[in-house]
Amino acid sequence: MAPAMSVSPAGQVCDPSLWAHVYAGRFGKPQDRLRVNHPCATITGVIDPVHPPAREADGDWHIRLIVDPPFAVMLNAKNLSGQHGDLVLEPVCSNQVTQRDTLDEGVCDGFTQQIYRPAMIGQHVMVTGVYVTDMEHGWNEIHPVTSIVIIP
Repeated sequence: MAPAMSVSPAGQVCDPSLWAHVYAGRFGKPQDRLRVNHPCATITGVIDPVHPPAREADGDWHIRLIVDPPFAVMLNAKNLSGQHGDLVLEPVCSNQVTQRDTLDEGVCDGFTQQIYRPAMIGQHVMVTGVYVTDMEHGWNEIHPVTSIVIIP
């Protein structure tokens, strides 16, 4: 069964230029590290208040989203075992980069993405971005994230 997701509802679109700000690491290109399941998905859920967002060494946020029931099909076994049953969201280049390969690649040089605020923790949000499987960790994510908007 295909994940329940939509493309461009209410004017939501993905920004493909964000791939330029995703590091590849030991992979040939970012899309080898992050296998694309759907090029543009819009989903809803609550930013997990029990497992709050973390600043990653690559400059990204690591945010856990408790997905609304229609989007539970987007979770895999690794999301259940390694991410507390949540979907991972990764806005890129939002924090200081300290990871060597990201610094070497320069993907965040002159760019910052400020679409997440800590006040969003526990809030119901609509998220738009690329639905991927992280090939290093095995869980599913929205990465890169184009937008996070608080909704009723």
